[in-house]
Amino acid sequence: MIRIFSFILFVIISNNAIATIKGKTLICDKDKRGYSFISKNKVEVLSINFDELNIISINHSYKLSENTIFIQQPLVKFHKEKITKPIGWIFRRNLDYVSLDYVNGDWSRKFSWKCEVVSSNELEIRLKKTLNKLVNFSEKKY
Repeated sequence: MIRIFSFILFVIISNNAIATIKGKTLICDKDKRGYSFISKNKVEVLSINFDELNIISINHSYKLSENTIFIQQPLVKFHKEKITKPIGWIFRRNLDYVSLDYVNGDWSRKFSWKCEVVSSNELEIRLKKTLNKLVNFSEKKY
């Protein structure tokens, strides 16, 4: 009986899939994109807009499965079109992110990159540093 209880306790403690991700913050794509999980089904995605060289924020919905976090369409589009297919997913154990692209009526893999857990403040600092590097580089170019 003790073995069974110990095994169940071990599985619960070691299995990240059981834990919630509300309140977690991830940064991905070599400090160019961040995910702040603000509620049990809403994630704020911060990313660098390369055309205007600024940081944009878009709220998406997400769903959890045992091994992945499915990032859905932006909430505005989601409610208008009722699209529930994911636009990307994060593997929960190794934090690899896979971005999807809609091509010829089907979703296909677009990008794959590594993510890491950070604080919300660290996310903003790192995005701003990356943005400043891009701005400085573009100024030197001209």
